[in-house]
Amino acid sequence: MRALLLGAFAFAMLAGIAPRPGTTPQGSARPYSEAIAIEDVSVVPMDRNRVVPHQTVLIQGDRITAVGPRGSVRIPEGAKRLDGRNLYLMPALTDMHVHLRADDVEAYLASGIGTVRNMWGHAAVSRLRQEIESGARRGPRIHSASPGLDGTPPQWPATVIVTEPESAAVAVGRAGEGWEFIKVYSRLSPGVFDAIMSEVRTRGLVAIGHVPLAVDVRHALASGLRSVEHLTGYDRAVSAAGRGGTWGWIDADTARYADLVAATRRSGAWNCPTLTIYATLARQHSAAEQDRISGHRRRFVRLLLDAGAPILAGTDAGIQVVPPGTSMHDELGELVAAGLTPFEALRAATVEPARFFGDPAAGEVRVGAHADLLLLEDNPLDDVANASRIRAMILRGALM
Repeated sequence: MRALLLGAFAFAMLAGIAPRPGTTPQGSARPYSEAIAIEDVSVVPMDRNRVVPHQTVLIQGDRITAVGPRGSVRIPEGAKRLDGRNLYLMPALTDMHVHLRADDVEAYLASGIGTVRNMWGHAAVSRLRQEIESGARRGPRIHSASPGLDGTPPQWPATVIVTEPESAAVAVGRAGEGWEFIKVYSRLSPGVFDAIMSEVRTRGLVAIGHVPLAVDVRHALASGLRSVEHLTGYDRAVSAAGRGGTWGWIDADTARYADLVAATRRSGAWNCPTLTIYATLARQHSAAEQDRISGHRRRFVRLLLDAGAPILAGTDAGIQVVPPGTSMHDELGELVAAGLTPFEALRAATVEPARFFGDPAAGEVRVGAHADLLLLEDNPLDDVANASRIRAMILRGALM
């Protein structure tokens, strides 16, 4: 399985992400020049667990400019009018852990994903982001981490190798050029990890990624790691045998959870647990072991949220294990299986990503927010699976 993942990811990084020669952009991301009015729709604003019925939502350019009861909003002449009766309007989703390929862009849009956080930066991602932002190609908003900073031997292409603490400043400076986050990875030594985190703090940057195998998760949290991916580090901390990955959750000692949850809450870190891909990888185990892996991980996620440690919904799509787009709806289902309400699960794919990015215009349906919206056939707060029943998507004010 590990060899398969390495080969799949290397292929995706080196061959699959760049647009194929001779292809043309797939649509435009430019906002419509006309206004869009969605009339008599039930709004799921995501500010709290509620539905506001019989609303008119007005979109002009790429922003929501009015929200009010039916008949109370002045609709400009020439606006495109959409009948929202018996439909629900919520923010578009965000997948907070992808490895972005150009060929996958349409799949994200088809599943209602208007924003992605790419977790390994390289030149093809930069080109794709420029195409989307310029309007030459339609696609989700892209936030991206740097190439991974790691020890040797490198596990993925485009890795920034750092083996000595003295090299951390140059490595962070190099990795930080053009990227929003510094990604740390699994084979960093404790001394190099500390030097990188010190440099990140000095430069006012944000570090995200894996807790390195040689670093205790409590230390990584205290050092300022802003988001932990896949619950790395917690696995080794809870495992009676000190194992990691799927193996670490088979013999998890749940009595250890409270201390780790408290440390996470104190640190202010987010967790992106990627439950679905771990459930997929757990298929190498027996049925009983699979149940323990999923059960222990789900319980830990529920305890994190109960303690006020925020959760981000992400899939790890793009390495040919789970499909892009649809796996987000699997992830939302996994979060509900972990004990989250549909509202809490959807919050992990809307409001919490907006908070993580520091974007007050994202993640909600309200005046001034980005016009990145989903028009749904049924109420997603009744059943999170309804977030996949998409009648239409509006992205940057453009009706898809």
